[in-house]
Amino acid sequence: MENVPVIMSGTKVVLTPVCREDVPTDLRWITDPELNIFLLDYGRVFTLEQEYAWYDDVVAKAGNHRLVQFAIRLTGDQKLIGNCCLGDINHREGTAEVGIMIGEKEYLSKGYGSEALYLLCRYGFDKLNLHSILLRHLSINARGDKAYRKIGFREFGCFRESVVRDRVRYDMIYMDLLEPELRNPSAEEK
Repeated sequence: MENVPVIMSGTKVVLTPVCREDVPTDLRWITDPELNIFLLDYGRVFTLEQEYAWYDDVVAKAGNHRLVQFAIRLTGDQKLIGNCCLGDINHREGTAEVGIMIGEKEYLSKGYGSEALYLLCRYGFDKLNLHSILLRHLSINARGDKAYRKIGFREFGCFRESVVRDRVRYDMIYMDLLEPELRNPSAEEK
């Protein structure tokens, strides 16, 4: 898909609104065993109809001021490679929780996710006037942990053995970020 309005722009990726045409691709990602092991709703069975219903109820209505959802696309041709969101937005306290997925595997571990996360956090601080952004991830998500730390997230807690994946227990790592701690990963690569 080309010519989707760009909300935030980086050197590798842009953040755009999520489109209904993205739903089948999202379903492919969340049902991929290599990717969905990191999702909080791991183990759920999703259908295309459920994903379209989610899009219609959550994304298309856009009346929910507690969630901002973006597609992650390549800067040039706007190829869809992932998605991200700020959820549980508390405007009074200036807090939110981040979620991100790079679904196209050829773009993993190449800086696309960290740049997208930087843009998402920049959006949260600049446009939503957030003060603090929370992030949770499984202890086995080493690739994600590296990206989170790269842009400035700091670990502040661990909920030990609180998550089960295929009968194995893992820790849930809690991280947060304040605006002065945010680092642009593209600036560090130069």
